[in-house]
Amino acid sequence: MKFRYMVAASLFMIGICWAQIGPATGASTEAINAQNANNVCRIYFSTIKPGMVQQYEAGRKKHMQFHRAQKDTWAWRTFLIETGENAGSYVSSACNHAWKDFDDWEQRIGKADTADGQVNMAPYVQSQRNRFYVYRADMSLAPANQPPDAMTSVTVYVLHPGTAPEFTDAIKKINDVLSKADWPKTSGWLQLVNGGEGPTFVLLTQRKNWGDFAPRPKTPMDLVTEALGKEASDQIFKTIRESTAHLFTEAATYRPDLSYEPGR
Repeated sequence: MKFRYMVAASLFMIGICWAQIGPATGASTEAINAQNANNVCRIYFSTIKPGMVQQYEAGRKKHMQFHRAQKDTWAWRTFLIETGENAGSYVSSACNHAWKDFDDWEQRIGKADTADGQVNMAPYVQSQRNRFYVYRADMSLAPANQPPDAMTSVTVYVLHPGTAPEFTDAIKKINDVLSKADWPKTSGWLQLVNGGEGPTFVLLTQRKNWGDFAPRPKTPMDLVTEALGKEASDQIFKTIRESTAHLFTEAATYRPDLSYEPGR
C-alpha cells in the first residue's frame, strides 16, 4: 500500500539533481552513483483523518502482518512525527535498494500490497504522498544500513537551484573533520531524487531519547574552526547558509509495532 512517510527533518546544529546524483569535489558523478547504487529509499507520508489514529494504527498492524504472510524480503520501518507542522503524521520507508529492485518488488507483491492497504489503511488516511530518496553514503557519518534508534532528529534543507554541488562539498569538508573527532557517527544524509521540490537534502541524526537532543560541549563549527582555522570554517558554513533557500526541523519516534522486519 502506498501510504508510508519518511521522517523529515539540523544546519548541522539545529541540529537534485533529478534522477542522478551530481558530482562534488574529488569525486565524479559516476563514482558517486556507484557508491550509492544500492541506497535508494521509497518513503511514504501519511496524514490521518481526525479521530482515526487508533483505527489507522490497527490497520497498519494488519498490513504488516500481510507483509509477514507474503514473506516479504524488504524491511518496512514506520515513524511517528512528534514535532513541527507535520506532527501526528506517519512515515514509512523501504531503504537499501537498487532502482531495479522496485520493479521486481512491484511484480512480486505490488498489486496485493495495494489491495491490502486499501482495505486496512486507506479509509483512515486523509492525505498521502510518496517520494524517492538516495542515502548519500559519501556525505554521511553513519552507514546506510544501520538499524533505527528510538528517535530521529531531522533537518530538511531545500536549496537554491544550482547550489547542490557546493552544498555537498561543504558537508563533506565538515564530515572529514567530524570523522576524526570525538563526534557521534550517527548522522546521515538523504537526497530527494523524485517526488517533491528540489534540490532537497535531509539530515537524519539518531537519538536514544529526548535527553540525547541536548547540545554537545562543542559544535561542528567549533571543531571545524579548530581543525581548519577561522577563515576556512567561516567560508564552509557561509556556503551552506547561502545555498539554503529554507530549512525546517522535526523529531520522530520509531514505531517497531507498526513496522516489519523480514524473518521476525
